[in-house]
Amino acid sequence: MTLNRLGAMLAPVVFTAPGHPDFSPMQVAPWHTEPIGAEQTGLMHGLRGDWPCVPFGRTDRPSDLPTGWSARTPHDDWGHGHSAHHDWAWISTEDPHTLALTITLPATDPIARLTRTVRARPDAAAVELALHIEARTACTLPVALHPTLRLDAGRVALDLPQHGPGLTYPVPAEPGRSRLAPDQRFDRLDAVPSTGGPPADLTRFPQPHDSEDLLQLMALDGPVTARYLDCGWALTLDWDRTLLPDLMLWVSHRGRLQPPWSGRHLALGIEPVCSVFDLGRVAAPPADHPLSTRTGLVLTPGVPMTVHSRLSAQPLAPQP
Repeated sequence: MTLNRLGAMLAPVVFTAPGHPDFSPMQVAPWHTEPIGAEQTGLMHGLRGDWPCVPFGRTDRPSDLPTGWSARTPHDDWGHGHSAHHDWAWISTEDPHTLALTITLPATDPIARLTRTVRARPDAAAVELALHIEARTACTLPVALHPTLRLDAGRVALDLPQHGPGLTYPVPAEPGRSRLAPDQRFDRLDAVPSTGGPPADLTRFPQPHDSEDLLQLMALDGPVTARYLDCGWALTLDWDRTLLPDLMLWVSHRGRLQPPWSGRHLALGIEPVCSVFDLGRVAAPPADHPLSTRTGLVLTPGVPMTVHSRLSAQPLAPQP
């Protein structure tokens, strides 16, 4: 496994098992070896795999949110938080299977320090992760983990403990490129309302149409598994659902055409969240919205909080 100082991003991660080919399911942005524009922030230069977002979300507010959404002002302009765009510092560990990084946030940030540990299990094809959050001031912040999977390795089937309730993004996630009907509720991930066509089945990839979409599944009661049918492996994500109750899906299916995306980013974000989509820093939904209570984690100085997650891989039985 490779843990990067930039954003504490985890990728590549290669799982092995006797008698099976190596399995590397985490996405690495296709421009990772290319120079990209100076206007791109640190996150974009290193985009890959899984990273923590504290606070989670965008800092630009869509202008066309539905009636009843109120405006909020983020404390800085770093999308997904300052820590996602800057280098972390290594921490030495006594365990040869564990890597650890920490970052101290600027004095103006409500978070004082983040620490991330990643442990490769020596007895299993699994990686255990912990994100330790120390608050500088009392605050409630949207928080997410950001596991992002590659979709360029053949067929992928997404297995969920339950399909709904779910909600589509309140506006087109990428104007002109989003496929899902905005601001809709659904009960099944294999029948999500779309624009100008039949419902979308977002349990199977690759999709028949390119698009850029966001949606949120509420109150999952178990882990999520992506079965890579042509690779012969499955990857399971488990996490502390008492802290991050929902799962946001980022379907980045060659939908963004501007550089450096250039219509070539093919990935699926499966993101445990306590947030209103990625909008919690810039907007709040009306009180009767299903996500109105997803304001974030309540953080207190002197009372650190730790979010645990786990990525594990299993060889699949032969597929037809």
